[in-house]
Amino acid sequence: MAKKKTQARKHRSKPPQKTTSTFALSWRQVALFAVLALLLVAFAFSVEYESFTSLYDADYVGSAACGDCHDRIYAAWEVSPHANMARPAGPDSVVGDFADGSWTLPVEAQVLPGDELPAARMIREGDTFIMALRHPETGDYVPFEIAYVIGYQYRQTYLTREEGGVLRRLPLQWSVEQGAYFPYWNFQEKSTPSVADLWAQMETLNSAWNLFCARCHTTKLTIAAKDANHTIADTHWVDDGIACEACHGPGSHHVNYYEHNYINRIVAFVNGQVRNQPTAYIANPPKLTKGQDLSTCARCHGPDIGMITTDVYRVYEPGYSKEGRINDLSPYFKQFPLEHGREAPTVEVWADGTPKGIGMLFRSFIESACYAAAEVRCYDCHDPHSNKSEAEPGILSASETSNNYCLDCHTELRNQIAEHTGHEPDTAGSYCYDCHMPRRIQNIVTGVEKFVRTHTMSHIPRPDLTIEYGPEGSPNACNECHTDQSSEWAAEWVQTWWE
Repeated sequence: MAKKKTQARKHRSKPPQKTTSTFALSWRQVALFAVLALLLVAFAFSVEYESFTSLYDADYVGSAACGDCHDRIYAAWEVSPHANMARPAGPDSVVGDFADGSWTLPVEAQVLPGDELPAARMIREGDTFIMALRHPETGDYVPFEIAYVIGYQYRQTYLTREEGGVLRRLPLQWSVEQGAYFPYWNFQEKSTPSVADLWAQMETLNSAWNLFCARCHTTKLTIAAKDANHTIADTHWVDDGIACEACHGPGSHHVNYYEHNYINRIVAFVNGQVRNQPTAYIANPPKLTKGQDLSTCARCHGPDIGMITTDVYRVYEPGYSKEGRINDLSPYFKQFPLEHGREAPTVEVWADGTPKGIGMLFRSFIESACYAAAEVRCYDCHDPHSNKSEAEPGILSASETSNNYCLDCHTELRNQIAEHTGHEPDTAGSYCYDCHMPRRIQNIVTGVEKFVRTHTMSHIPRPDLTIEYGPEGSPNACNECHTDQSSEWAAEWVQTWWE
């Protein structure tokens, strides 16, 4: 027992060598860090901050260069519909049935001998995909190899490459919702398809996809050469799909400015966060004027323009051009008047004079008082880097979140929900969306007609116009929910509550 106590005392009497060693080492570390800090400071003062010009013209560098720094945003964008809008055909991009696919004219359209046969057969040979169309004269199936596919979430369009360089749009598209092929252009135009008509659709000017449609489905489309009949096309683009520079403008100066001088990064970050200065050599939409900012979306989502203006929209780029490149499309936002009852496909107008077609979605937004009087922007609700996602949970549906967005401006109504809407809070009819963003935009992209929400956020229920024009000419928000009631019933309640 005594021996154990002696050992214990000896153990306690040992000098705390480990503690002393650790303490000494930590001071050496501090000294090392101090030296390194002094070296960094000295180096920092040897690198000067470079001011940048507010007007500039840069070159396109491609989205991969952006991902080197903006890795988190790039990762979100990379899997978005925008990023994957246009892709080379392959097993990972083709969604239509090419294993045993075919399409036959509807029974009511089978009027000629042979019409009961498939008008098209879809074939897969390894990683090659082919749409073979039956020739209207010979009856032979003519194969067209798929070079590119456009879209995948609603429908998919197929392009074949011709000898003259044209990427020709084939007449049948795949409806994801229906799980079947359909002749989209016949559906859009409400015309009867035929074998001859399918071939004729490949002769129109706008069937030359890379001379017409590619401006919205690629980034920085350049048309080096073409002929009047759109049978020759020398085109190229920087990125497949809608990439970073489609919305932020050409980035070569931006990359060079930050890549070689880290002091530029620090100072520019402070200036941007504290002084709200524009980011160097790149267009950051929230810091653009309203017209310039919304042009980035209007370029493709606001096609209510004349053919003569399509080239203006094609060469548009976001930014602050010194040379006079087109950075603002807002003068064209309302190029065409809203003609009551217009029936042109995708840009239809209701009989009451309000936007109806899917191509009028952006037009419905700029017709609103919210656009005219406030600073409402598309990315308030839509995540710009993951374009099918919400900017915040609940913002894209009738919810407390979307209500709060509206009530940030309409503060006087925050505690008067029931009085203002005539419905109890948190019930259908009490949300701003229910009355002010009813489903009045006709969406036909999948081959199934449906209606999505108008973006005329200042829209008010007008059952009196339904009485005047009929439900086919002017539907109203009240009867969208109360389908079992008449427009006269709805008009009486509107008068009771708000007049």
